Amino acid sequence: MFTLPSSGAIAVYIGMCMEQILTKRRYFDIGLQIEELLYSGVFKAGERLPAERELSERFQTSRTTIREAIIMLELKGVVEVKQGAGTYFIDSLEKINQKALLPYSDIGPFELLQARQVIESNITGFAATQIRFNELKQLKRIIEQQEKQIGGDSDKFEELDRQFHNIIAESTQNRVLMKQSAELWRAVRTENPRWKQLNYKYLHKKGLRMKWVEDHRSIFLALQKRDAEQARQASWTHLENSKNELVKIFQQDDSLEDFDDFFFAT
Repeated sequence: MFTLPSSGAIAVYIGMCMEQILTKRRYFDIGLQIEELLYSGVFKAGERLPAERELSERFQTSRTTIREAIIMLELKGVVEVKQGAGTYFIDSLEKINQKALLPYSDIGPFELLQARQVIESNITGFAATQIRFNELKQLKRIIEQQEKQIGGDSDKFEELDRQFHNIIAESTQNRVLMKQSAELWRAVRTENPRWKQLNYKYLHKKGLRMKWVEDHRSIFLALQKRDAEQARQASWTHLENSKNELVKIFQQDDSLEDFDDFFFAT
């Protein structure tokens, strides 16, 4: 005769399942954190990783979890475990970035910009419900610095622009959204050769920078009010303005005829 397990046995079983899930989640999280340290430059490509004991202390977890995280990174092709010699990052940061961006290699900057518009506007709307005072202070400081750079160094202005959008993504406190935002930025602004051509020829102009700073100010005010819909719309409008400016450039310069016009029919 079949007998139902006791409530105590069920509780023990559920506890064991939850422990397995949390353990799996833990090594996955640690693996991602180690990978992020490579991207941030804390760990250098070609260098040996710290020993398991040191990593265990650094991340406040067991050496078993560290080993599982390293196995995950080895399977991803980020590290190589050399018997008796330790674990090494096997790729340069540039190559890792190129691998990550490979799916976008045949997509033009305008189509990528549309993806940014859809994704970032919703990220910004969500950020309005999550953003903290310190992040608002950082955004305000960046806008002030951008105002000073309107007629200044292009690389500095570009970096401030990246920081502005990066802080908004970070304020969601959602790692998936943060990674998606950073990946799209690299795909459009850093790695796309066509965007680099546009940036070199046109996007350093003072008039465009003034418009972008004004758009950033509108986004900031919506975030400060914690108005999700206004923030979403301000972000959408910002990228719509960017799109319209690029349309003008595209229509006026015959040398750009091979650029994609995915959503630029007028």
